[in-house]
Amino acid sequence: MRVWNLDNEYDKFISFVLDGREKKKKNVRDAVETIKNEIISKREKALVGFSRKWDHWEKEYSLKLSEKEIREGASKIDRTDTAVLRGMIENVTSYHKNQKGKNRTYKKKGLLVREEFVPLEKAMVYVPGGTAAYPSSLIMGVVPAKLAGVKEIFVTTPTLNGKVNPYVTKAAALLGIKNMYRLGGAQAIYAFAYGIGAIPKVDIIVGPGNAYVEEAKRDVYGSVGIDMLAGPTELIILCTEQFSPKALSWDMFSQAEHDEMAMVGLFSSSRDHLKKIDDYVKRFISQNERKDTVEKALKNNGFLVLYKNVEKAIEAINHIAPEHMELVGNERHTEKIDYPGIIYVGPYTTVAMGDYYIGTNHVLPTGGAGRFTGGLSVERFTKRKVIVTIDKSFIDKYGDSAIRLSQIEGLFAHGEAIKARKEL
Repeated sequence: MRVWNLDNEYDKFISFVLDGREKKKKNVRDAVETIKNEIISKREKALVGFSRKWDHWEKEYSLKLSEKEIREGASKIDRTDTAVLRGMIENVTSYHKNQKGKNRTYKKKGLLVREEFVPLEKAMVYVPGGTAAYPSSLIMGVVPAKLAGVKEIFVTTPTLNGKVNPYVTKAAALLGIKNMYRLGGAQAIYAFAYGIGAIPKVDIIVGPGNAYVEEAKRDVYGSVGIDMLAGPTELIILCTEQFSPKALSWDMFSQAEHDEMAMVGLFSSSRDHLKKIDDYVKRFISQNERKDTVEKALKNNGFLVLYKNVEKAIEAINHIAPEHMELVGNERHTEKIDYPGIIYVGPYTTVAMGDYYIGTNHVLPTGGAGRFTGGLSVERFTKRKVIVTIDKSFIDKYGDSAIRLSQIEGLFAHGEAIKARKEL
């Protein structure tokens, strides 16, 4: 991994990170547009065709799993691992259960406004798949949807050779999910955004995915809601004191193994510390079960950063707004760090525990989206409903001012509508 000197190369380093993000998107957009056009023209036939091509289906499967298939898949998981999944569900539920927005009433003479949070009717939870299984992402998406009161929850996941990972079906069964589909990639996003064949059109699509899934979500926003842009994973570690090269290297490996497009980096004020970390990475990268993916991620998107001024390091991290951040050292610096999707603080708070068992949501904004949004929550599955009533006294008091504003803006009918009420 390249070592950047932040004091001398600040602008070049920021450009390296931001330009790297854009390069990942460049070819993806054209590919996703092709997928979209194929689905629009060939509908369900295109979905099956893509599954045969990319998920290596040797025969045609029903896109929707039967309840029997879910039960049979779930039955393959033993009691010990079932308890592990239940434990995660309990922790995620415990953290999320009080997140729903609070109803409120606003009153003023002649005016009554009521705000209520109503659940969305249909949500699709995307669960990544392919070379790894993610029952954890199913839990992270379904639990807040259920707590919000979403009426219909649909789960979809890529299925290599048409087979759904049994841990994913077990998590679905534990959460009472009956609407489950064997469909992944950008094609899954378009299918549920538009309603293709027997696949329903939903109100919101949530869940992490690769760059193709992220681009498809960006494209369908407006036709449906999305949680956020949650693409290839990102991690930046800020060390304000020297800490275990072994622990830090495995933290970096843990995010690099998700995707060869993953971005991982570490800031330290000690050149010797950075060298020890780099040496450990080189020595132990071969121990990763997903070695090829880790190597590509670190080669293309990994970095080490030497800094002298911690304020400058924090400025860079806020600018980049990575999906995950770890802070090891002076915890008071959290007061100035605002934009990572989540901040894990202290020597024991590894991002891997956040992915599974802390209870906070691991569906988080990537690509700098942390500058304006946060992670998935119960509130994201709700809509703010606003009910307004005014009486004659309010019209009498503020009507003339509102009429004047309509004249300033050149909107004649607005003023006439208000005048008509004043005359009642």
